Amino acid sequence: FFTHTTPYEILSGLVGSEMCIRDSCTGHAGRNALEHFVNHGHEVHALVRPHHISNLKERENVKWIAGDFSDSEIISDSAYNCDAVVHIGASHDEHMESLDTNFISSVTEAFDKTGKVFITTSASVVYNDTKGVPRDESEPIENPHPLRAWRARHDLEVVGLSSRGIRGASVRPGLIYGNAGGWLTGLIFRARETGKSLHIGEGTNLVSSVHVNALSDLYLKIVTNESAQGIYNAASDEVTCSKDYATLIADYFGPNIEVVCWPLEEAREAMGELADLSCIECIITSERARSELGWLPIAPSVATELSIGSYRTDELIPYSH
Repeated sequence: FFTHTTPYEILSGLVGSEMCIRDSCTGHAGRNALEHFVNHGHEVHALVRPHHISNLKERENVKWIAGDFSDSEIISDSAYNCDAVVHIGASHDEHMESLDTNFISSVTEAFDKTGKVFITTSASVVYNDTKGVPRDESEPIENPHPLRAWRARHDLEVVGLSSRGIRGASVRPGLIYGNAGGWLTGLIFRARETGKSLHIGEGTNLVSSVHVNALSDLYLKIVTNESAQGIYNAASDEVTCSKDYATLIADYFGPNIEVVCWPLEEAREAMGELADLSCIECIITSERARSELGWLPIAPSVATELSIGSYRTDELIPYSH
């Protein structure tokens, strides 16, 4: 999204985040970030797929902009009128890399030599298998995951925009959850429909996670801290694995849901490359954001959210395109 000064005006793409199981909720991270920025006094210009515009209500300090990541002119014009851009999106298809390239180029054109801030959203999977050792933001990544090596390149491209007078930052979140949305919601719907709570392969690979509220706060801290730039990992201290949350879904969203191992080959047929990305062991540390920005990712854990939290108490937010 794009943001304007009251004190800031922000442009945002309200689409899904990386490293999600196939059924993750489009707009989960962007939607929550929008609420967080507006609640802190900012005006948000939100880029939304055109067919969603008619379903959105007018609201104070939010301007809906019909467009997608291929609309270079719309992105550039919207960014030009804003003070910051927070790019929270991916198309999750064969065009994802090229669309991300287009979005970055369009914002760069609008922000050239302005001193404005441009934040993109990457993914922890760029680090590839961390083999149980928490990974920080140190560069270079010697062996980025081949399916997401382009993300590592784009991260460095945005950070390098300082040479063009743009304060660039890239956020690398772990698995994003919370507020009854995202990838967990997709898994819950699937389990209820099929009676099977799936995990791919053994499902024991550990991954870092971050609550969507904490992630939203990190975006805000980067925008409003004039010294913030570079790459920031985004994760709490919690690590989780798909077998654990598949078991929690079976326990709390039944009856008659069984935990089932989904063979990787079958998962690939349904999910494509996301199946392989979901099997990476990826643990990251977010010490840089904590020490430099005072970011505190304090939030309910995945287990808490599934057992007694928002996924149990609130209306689940379905996946949409």
